[in-house]
Amino acid sequence: MSEEKRPAVSVIVPVYKVEDCLPACAESLLGQTFTDFELIFVDDGSPDGCGALCDGYAAQDSRVKVIHQKNGGLSAARNSGLDIARGETIAFVDSDDVVAADYLEKLHAALEETGADMALCAVEDVDEALAPLDERVLTLPAAAGAFGGKELLAEFFGPSSTYYTVAWNKLYRRELWQDLRYPAGRIHEDDAVAHLLFWQAEKVVCLADVLYFYRLRQGSICRTGLRPSAFDGVDAAAARCRFFAAQDRPDLAALALPGAWRRYLALCAQCEKTALTWPLAARWQEAQAQMATLLPLLKNCPGLSAREKLSCRRWAKRALPLPPKTDKPRVALLLPPGLPVPAVKGGAVETLAEHLARQNARFKEMELAVLCQWDEEAAGESARFADTLFYYQTPPAQGLGHRLKVRFSALLGKPIHWNRWYAEPLDFLKRLDADWYLGEGGDLTGWRQASRALGRGRFAAHLHGETPGSAALDEIYSRALCISEFVRGAWLAGSAEAPESAALVPNCADTGLFCPEGKAGEAAALREKLGFDKEDFVVLFCGRTSPEKGVHQLLAAMANIPDEQVKLLVVGSPFFGAKDRSDYADGLQKQAETLGERVKFAGFVPNPELPAYYRMANAACFPALWQEPAGITAIEAMACGCPVIATASGGLPEYLEGSGAVILPQSEVWEDQQLRGVPGVPPLKKTIAEAILALKADPARAAAMAKAGREAAGRYSPEAYYRTLLAALQGWGRRE
Repeated sequence: MSEEKRPAVSVIVPVYKVEDCLPACAESLLGQTFTDFELIFVDDGSPDGCGALCDGYAAQDSRVKVIHQKNGGLSAARNSGLDIARGETIAFVDSDDVVAADYLEKLHAALEETGADMALCAVEDVDEALAPLDERVLTLPAAAGAFGGKELLAEFFGPSSTYYTVAWNKLYRRELWQDLRYPAGRIHEDDAVAHLLFWQAEKVVCLADVLYFYRLRQGSICRTGLRPSAFDGVDAAAARCRFFAAQDRPDLAALALPGAWRRYLALCAQCEKTALTWPLAARWQEAQAQMATLLPLLKNCPGLSAREKLSCRRWAKRALPLPPKTDKPRVALLLPPGLPVPAVKGGAVETLAEHLARQNARFKEMELAVLCQWDEEAAGESARFADTLFYYQTPPAQGLGHRLKVRFSALLGKPIHWNRWYAEPLDFLKRLDADWYLGEGGDLTGWRQASRALGRGRFAAHLHGETPGSAALDEIYSRALCISEFVRGAWLAGSAEAPESAALVPNCADTGLFCPEGKAGEAAALREKLGFDKEDFVVLFCGRTSPEKGVHQLLAAMANIPDEQVKLLVVGSPFFGAKDRSDYADGLQKQAETLGERVKFAGFVPNPELPAYYRMANAACFPALWQEPAGITAIEAMACGCPVIATASGGLPEYLEGSGAVILPQSEVWEDQQLRGVPGVPPLKKTIAEAILALKADPARAAAMAKAGREAAGRYSPEAYYRTLLAALQGWGRRE
């Protein structure tokens, strides 16, 4: 807010299929004795008359705001309310509940009188007609008064736990939500954030006044049968345990562990008695990975019996059942170690795998499995991809036992891979019984043992880089998915397989995220934050800061440009989000010293934030010195309407075709881990400088390139990627 006074309170009410209940909720809020508030109804794509009811209240009362959005669940609705809330404090009310007339008055007064960060009230359960139950059910605090937030965390595990952990009997200072949101697409979302709120809060005031009335209603989110989302509570409980352990609070971790494990074990027992579906099996597998991280904490957990601990260890390690195959193709993506999926640490291959998972959640035309590196944040995000099974691995230690096993198996003529990453998941891959196993880059020879065991006819190499075919790879893979004709040609040149065994499946970028339209003023604000003026001509590099990407040539070009208004922004790190230092990257910083404020280094930027960088730039430059197999960053730039300057590198010109991009010859190439010059080619630093200055001098040309680039990027949408890959696999036929 600028000059306009904030309301004292923002009340956020998510609304979905509660047409009969909403009037009572709305009237209880609009009739509050405390009037300095705004009421935000979030119509979460409700298919009944709720949206019209919300609009009606807004027409009658200026304090009412309405958001209409596509259905995204309770978490998404609350988050949307938080994003526009203007109040000094925040309250959540569920749309099928009601509150006392003095609900806001008492909670707000408690905050003001004590200076607390959060105020809580007692709750009474009522029936569907809002009448008290035959035997009153009250949720009261363990003790009334003001307490430190961390002091109350122990109460999360006591008889009054729901008083502290639910979202809706509280009034929060808005600062508590500054960097916090509910996990999108989840239920049990309260459990995921409550402990973080109390951890931040210096003071919490607990009232024994019954001000909130919780309606017991059949068919509500928390009163349904076993669904994949039931594991959301396990994930939240596991994350809470890890948080307490990371904060060096073993006392709280010990209190949290029994509930987390018992919740998980109860769901395991239910799953054993349930006809497994692919989504249910996927969530069970992901929850097992979450719980396996808690095994080291068991020894200091007196709240679990020895027998229970034995069950915990068994269910955290045992091979989980998988559902029988259906008419949908079952496809496994086999990723190398290093980065997780979803791509919370970046990574081109990992981002592409995430796109497939996201599209599969939308179209559900594959039973998709992803084998990848364990990461806590990624595992938490994976639950949003309900139709993808994530098999998380922690890179196993290369112990003496495995080395002896490798030698012994070689003597028997049944070699296993020296890297346990490729050997350990064989049992899972056998149980998976996929129609197709796709080797997703890395050491493609690593899957030799699996190919021999499961049949090379089911194995396809998904080629994300220039990979010459060979007899050794033909022994493992019967097919290849190639991201460019350049990559396809290199593979077929050495493979004995027929040309039709190699299908073209171009990469994609998230053209919904990477698009010209951003938030109003976003580009200007980012420029100011980065220290660029409105008149500056900003050139953007985005990618790994490694020698083959040619960033040093771009810096040399900047030194050849006398125009002080030409600036350079380097976005990226040596290895995505996992590594931010290298000798080469340090050398770039030193090289840029003579250019002063004309060069900025932003480091690794998470994917959701990248579009703003492309939008604020005047041009993007990708001076690749290796044979770039494709170039996802070029698609992203085009999709955002950012003109592209690039080298004639590998498959990159294929992706830039029709965009009007400036393609420059390579005067230096990266081969055999070293740079070498190319005779007879104009220096790249000179041609880059000329291209930048020519583009700056010709705004009409830049505008035409932006338009053509947007149109060209449309060929590389995630849906097109999903459809093309699926068509290639179906065209080859189902493998048995």
